Order: sequence, then structure tokens, then C-alpha cells
Amino acid sequence: MMAATERMGARKVFARRAEFVIIGLLAGASFWRLTELPWSWQDSEPFLATAVMALSFFGGLLAMLGALGLGRALTAAAAISVPAGMLVLLKARDFADPAEMLATGHVPVALMGLVTLPVPFAIALMTEGRRGWRHYGRLFTESWNIVVRYAAAWLFVGVVWGVLWLLWSLLDLVGVEIVGDVLTRAPVVWLVSGAVMGLALAVVTEMADTISADLLLRLLRLLLPLVLLVEVVFVAVLPASGLSHLFGVISPTGIVVATALASIGLVTIAVDAEDACAAQARALTLSARGLALLLPVLAGLALWSLGMRVAEHGWTPERVGGAVLIALICGYALCYAVAVLRGARWRRLIRQANIAMALIGVATAAVWMTPLLSAERIAVASQIARYDAGTTRAAQLPLAEFAKGWGAPGRAALETLRQRAAQPGQDELVRALARFDGTAPETRVDPAEARAQALALTIAVLPAGTEVPPALLARIAAIADDDWAKGCARRTPAGHPACLLLIEDLTPGRPGRDALFVRDAPYDALLAFREAGNGWASARPVFLGAGAVPSGMALIDALSATGGATRPADLRALPLDAQQLSVVP
Repeated sequence: MMAATERMGARKVFARRAEFVIIGLLAGASFWRLTELPWSWQDSEPFLATAVMALSFFGGLLAMLGALGLGRALTAAAAISVPAGMLVLLKARDFADPAEMLATGHVPVALMGLVTLPVPFAIALMTEGRRGWRHYGRLFTESWNIVVRYAAAWLFVGVVWGVLWLLWSLLDLVGVEIVGDVLTRAPVVWLVSGAVMGLALAVVTEMADTISADLLLRLLRLLLPLVLLVEVVFVAVLPASGLSHLFGVISPTGIVVATALASIGLVTIAVDAEDACAAQARALTLSARGLALLLPVLAGLALWSLGMRVAEHGWTPERVGGAVLIALICGYALCYAVAVLRGARWRRLIRQANIAMALIGVATAAVWMTPLLSAERIAVASQIARYDAGTTRAAQLPLAEFAKGWGAPGRAALETLRQRAAQPGQDELVRALARFDGTAPETRVDPAEARAQALALTIAVLPAGTEVPPALLARIAAIADDDWAKGCARRTPAGHPACLLLIEDLTPGRPGRDALFVRDAPYDALLAFREAGNGWASARPVFLGAGAVPSGMALIDALSATGGATRPADLRALPLDAQQLSVVP
């Protein structure tokens, strides 16, 4: 009796593994056939939609097969993949070709959310009934199990191919080349990879009690105090270091957004699927609540940083995508902070907030793939409005992005600008379009010379009325990059240009003048030069006296307030014939 039961169990295991392997083989065969299509087909919207549907269908099917069985998994995978493919076709109408659409960056991110976030909801609905979408324990467990299972399966695929490569190399040493000939054929690569992936997922699904996300989640919880400490130090030091230094040439928006997303993930891990499984150690609990309360600060900083960029340079598709992501982070921040302030039920409220925000994320991703929310259309309208208002000059218009990268709205805007250039009084626009088209002689201007011209239009000079030597400007432009002139176009808190050039004779005992170039930047904010014959050489600036070194913005405002006037330094020297000896602080 026991032997019969074991044989029956073995048959079920074999049948289940066979399902996974066959689906993996079908997935591999599908992707192989897609890659074998002519390039004229691959470079088309139907091909991209088909590829997205295939990836979503087979990926979701293998993820849900263990929990739902073949029939329900097929239904759920189709329900997720078909709308995704249709939305790809809809979104592709705004772009010249699929490559342009995928190169945006924000469309692939929206697609990823659209095909992955619904998977745990589908499992919960089909296993827990109509209210399954509210079953946080099932949603949490399935989400992390899918991540861990796929990670383990991909690792196994890599190991298998490593072993096959080793065997191939070993047999090749003795002249047996047939293995290499077989393994390097495209259909074999796809079929083997698909079958191994299916088998690996079947095994890890069977070992759900052994290969689960619990170990990973408990390890990640240990990061809570460290991340909280870093964020507390950051927020505490921020007022003293100055916000102007924070929002320098290099935008910190991405760093702040990444930190906020990490905080959301760690808080979610801390509360777990239910209170019995949540972090119980007092240090971890307090850290989770602290991160939840600091999340609004990070969201506010990210929003402010993005707002400053938009005010300076206008909207771009990437900034529109960033704004949507920051809006979602603000939603998490508000919900988490309210949950923690409500007291004892904070874990339960955070779980409810996670469900709501996940559904909002799916809806946002779906809307992003429709004409209702076109990042390119918003960006083009912003840039044209800035040009009409005189905030942006014709030479600063992103004509290259209009032509290739910002889709149909960008090309329409470029055509509109060409029509406007035909009207009287549009000389600057005509020159900008000529440079873009490559028909103007100034298109061959040396990059350093172009940077020097751009810097000359934006920097302030002290003392007032001082003429900037062309050799000095060329020296600065030689070490500058294209973002320097954009940074100089900003304003300090006191309203001065964010780049300042001071030319003075700071070392009377040496022939020639000295120059200080100050800009708002996290590095190389202060550069020094000394006149050397007909050129300018680099020098080392030295701060005399005690106290912290001021930031670029603060230094510009301080020097501008004095008008560049000098005074004798607080320094004494011991005379030694033609030399002097002293100590520089």
C-alpha cells in the first residue's frame, strides 16, 4: 500500500515537472522563432507587441503554474499578456519605430510594472475567491516567492550552461567537435534554456518549504537600523551643509528616489505578511517606524529637486516619468506616516496601503501606455512654451530630441519650428535649425570654443567691469564639460549667477594676475589660475583661518557682496634674505 502511494506520488511529481519542462520548451521555441523573423518584421510594432505578449504569457504562466494549476494559470497569463500587447500597439503609434519607443527608458519600466504587478493579484483572486485581492498574506508571500524562485531558476540555468561549456571544451581537446556544433545552434540554445528553466522552477516550487523567501527577508531586515542611521545623519546635516550644495550640477533626484524606494521595501519587509511573522526585535521595529516617518522628508526632497530641474530646464520625458514615480512615492510616504502615527495598528494599515498603492501602480502603468498620459507631448509643450516666453533661446532647444527620441510630438514640434523660421525676425531660430541640419558653417566649432562662448554669456566677473582675457576663458573651457554652462545659468540664494570669475593680483610679489573661478558643484567648485606669460596655469587655492570651507553658492554670494575687494591676509612671515618663511593654516 505504501509502495503504491509512493509510486502515485512519484507519477504526480513527474507529471508536474513535465508540465513545467514542456512550457519551458514552448517558450524557448517561441522566442527562437521570433528571433529568426526577418529584420523588416522585427523592426515593427506587431513584432514588439507579440514579443511582449510572449514574454508576459510564458513568464506569468511559469510563475503561476505551481499555485494555480495549468488551466487557471493559462487563463490568468492570457488575461495579463493580451492587454499588455494591445497597449504596446497603442503606445507605439507615438513613435517612429519600436527602437525609439524602447530607448525612452520610461516605456519599458511601465511595461515591466504592467506585466509583473498583476501576477500575485491573479494568484490571490483564483485561490482565495473574489476578495483575494485584499488577502495581503497571500499577496506578500506569492510576490516574494516568485522573486526567489526565478532567481534560483536563473542561477541553475547559468550553472547548467557553465557545465555544458566545460564539457564542450573538454571534448574539444580530444577532437570531438559535434557537441560544440550542436550547442552553438540557435534553436538548441533557446530550447535547452527554456527546458532547464522550466525544470528548475518545477523543483523549487516543489520545495516551497525549503526554498522560500523567509531567509532573504530576515537578512534584509538587519539593514533597517543601518539605513535609518544614514537617513537620520543625512537629514540632520542637510540644513548645516546648505540646500544649495545639495542641488548642484549633478542632480541628486535619482539617489534620493532610490533611497526612498529602499525604505519602502525595508518597511514592507519589516511588517511582513502578518503580525506573527513581522519583525519583533525592538531595534528593528523602531527602525521600521523611523524609516516610515522619514519617508515624507525624502519624498519632499526628491520633489523639490525635480522641481528645480524643471524650473531651470523645463520638462523632458525622463522628468515626467520621474515626477510620476515621485508622486507614487509621496503616496507611500503619506500612507506610511499616517499609519505609524495611528499607533498600535500601524502594521495592518501599512499592509492595506501597500495593496492600494500596488493597484494604483498598475493603473498608472496602464494609463502611461495610452495617449491619456504622453510624456513626450508634455515635454514638447514645456520646451516650446519656454522658447515662446524667452526663457530658452533657440540654440538651447532640444532639436535632436525632437527629431529622434521624443516621438510624434517632437517631430511635429520640429516641423512647427521650421514653419516659424520662415517668418520674418526669426534669425536666431534659422541659425539654430541650420546648425542642427548641418548646413551652417558654425557646426564645426571646436567643442572647447563652444563651451567658452557659452560660459562667457553666463558667468559673472569681479571686480565689475573687468575684461576676461580670452586665454583664461579658454583655459577654463578646456577643463569644463557641457553641463557647466547650464549650471552657470542658475541663480544663488542672493540672486547672483551660479558661476563667478574673480581676477585680481593676489600675490604682489609675483608678476601677473591671479584668477578664481567659483561654481556651484559638489566637486571642483573652486578653481585657481595664475597668469603665466600669454597663458594661464593652474594654481592651488588656500583658505586662511579657521572654520568650515563654504559651499560654492555661499562663496559666490560672499564674494559678490564685497565686490571682489581684497585686504591684507592675516599672515606673518620670517624674512630670509630673498625668501620668507611662514605657516599656512
